[in-house]
Amino acid sequence: MTNNYIFTGFGYSTGNYCIENNDLYRAIKNEQISGFNKDLILKSKNYQEYLKHYPNGTAFDYFVSFKMGFNRRYHVASWPPTHEHQRIAQTSLDLAIEAMEIALNDAELSPEQIDCWIVSTVSPHEVAPGIASTLKCYFVKPENISPATTLTSGCAGFNVGIRRAINYLEANKSAQHIVVIHTETMSHFLTEKTDFVSHATFGDAAAAIIVSRSEKNTLEGVICEANYHDSLMIDAVGVDIDRNLYMDGNWVKQRAVKNIAAVSREIAEKSGWTLDMIDMVVPHQTGNIILNAVMNELGIPLSKMFLEAQHEYGNVSGATIPIALSMLRYSGTLKPGMRILCPTAGVGGEYGAFSYIVPKIVAGKNNVSMTLENKTALVLYADCMLGVEVCNNLINDGCKVYAHCHSINDFTATLQSLQKEGKNIGVFVKKLLSFEDIENSVKQDFGITQWNYQLNLAGANELIYTTAADKIEMLKLTESFCHLTRKLLLQTKETVFVLGHAVELVNNPMAGSLKEFFSGLHGLAGSMSGEAFSKGIRTIWYIPGIFQDTAAYICNTLKTACKNTMRQENYGNIQKTARNIVKSLYLLKVADTKDKCVNRLIERTEQFAFRK
Repeated sequence: MTNNYIFTGFGYSTGNYCIENNDLYRAIKNEQISGFNKDLILKSKNYQEYLKHYPNGTAFDYFVSFKMGFNRRYHVASWPPTHEHQRIAQTSLDLAIEAMEIALNDAELSPEQIDCWIVSTVSPHEVAPGIASTLKCYFVKPENISPATTLTSGCAGFNVGIRRAINYLEANKSAQHIVVIHTETMSHFLTEKTDFVSHATFGDAAAAIIVSRSEKNTLEGVICEANYHDSLMIDAVGVDIDRNLYMDGNWVKQRAVKNIAAVSREIAEKSGWTLDMIDMVVPHQTGNIILNAVMNELGIPLSKMFLEAQHEYGNVSGATIPIALSMLRYSGTLKPGMRILCPTAGVGGEYGAFSYIVPKIVAGKNNVSMTLENKTALVLYADCMLGVEVCNNLINDGCKVYAHCHSINDFTATLQSLQKEGKNIGVFVKKLLSFEDIENSVKQDFGITQWNYQLNLAGANELIYTTAADKIEMLKLTESFCHLTRKLLLQTKETVFVLGHAVELVNNPMAGSLKEFFSGLHGLAGSMSGEAFSKGIRTIWYIPGIFQDTAAYICNTLKTACKNTMRQENYGNIQKTARNIVKSLYLLKVADTKDKCVNRLIERTEQFAFRK
């Protein structure tokens, strides 16, 4: 039997903003970027020949699309890139999270089955901790101790990550699955650039590949790999201390062509292949000027080179090879037995390649166990739209739910119908507006002694809002909630979750008693968090966005003020918020949210600035 290392999960993501070549050409005409000599191209014989095939092609299209090889690219912020736009845009972490989710779904693996996390980038969202450590916290429970490794590597980052993954699998015989991710927001380095070449070339993207151990009688997967360093390229391309890109294009081309050709020959030979046996070359996609020269040097037909990743997404550093492989995987182009060569060269002088035989049978598929199997959750004030969504998510994740309803309404009926259908939920109706009600419910109505998670969704219940509009009643409610939550803390094992509201953040007199109400709840969560932490319990204060269907209790002016505070252009997605709430119960980090830890309280706020 042979230990093979095969790719079982593929995923990639890009920035939200598509920048077409026409967008850049308009910027040239508006003198926002420079360096394009239209007159010189119009006189070119090659351009005249190009027009015979593309009669409507402009000089800019000819140079950027045909000569350079880029049709469009995606950025995390609208073009042109500015410090102001980048400050509220997606980060390399955000892109990596999305790519990772897709790869896990493709592999049909649970995050808990990943034995090691390897992430490379030269544009991290923060200096420390390493991006791999933070990324892991979005997927696995706190007790997971699998290692996470961050590599500061650009164009060769994915290749280096493959080597690290194989090293780990070879050294740890019980390990089965390693994720290798490269993520980059190259547009962060273009804020001061004025030459059109840089803006036409670089994009923002992330890609994740899951590398799995597979024992077979035949050799497949990663066959051979190598990584080297060309010191003569150390000052040719990079990013300075002010995060500005610099590049000597001619020197980069000269060294890259030489290095890629040399390592490609070496890997083919060590794999036992002649160059004509290679079915497809999937390179780091730097542009036609380098890649066409490499193929000519190797004597491999250009038709064997896959360049759709560069056409659609531009040069996204080390993410281009895994994006290209993902595109091939999704399109069904990868056929068993295909021989693929993946070479790269770039920033810092790093270069290398690996050979890959597409496996006959993709191994590593597993039945994903339910995330919250054998867990229990008490959901207070579940009789609202968000409460129903949260309960459904908990049930689907295998959790046993005890849903408290403040009153009889349509949402209560929906939850009761789930109970009648035999779903894993118990429903009870009780107004918890006095200490006596609370004491009785703890002793009698709940009927259980302990639960893993306690969720207080009063902040989403419109009947509670109506009551809270009266200042005296609001004070009574706050006191009741304080007593209830503290009483139930004694029976909670893992997480206390309290739902807040954006009205707390608004500086508007119209917020009135509602703001006081939520500030009181916030204070309750904060004062309780220390006691909870001493018992090993996390306390989360969560502020969601504004939802169109659940905001009738406030006027349009206050609604708009809340949305502006949350940077919401559109109303929130209640299904997505419900999913985020459930993930908050067992994950340290949740995508599209921002955390601030105050003493022992996790203050988590939904983020909307970069959503489209």
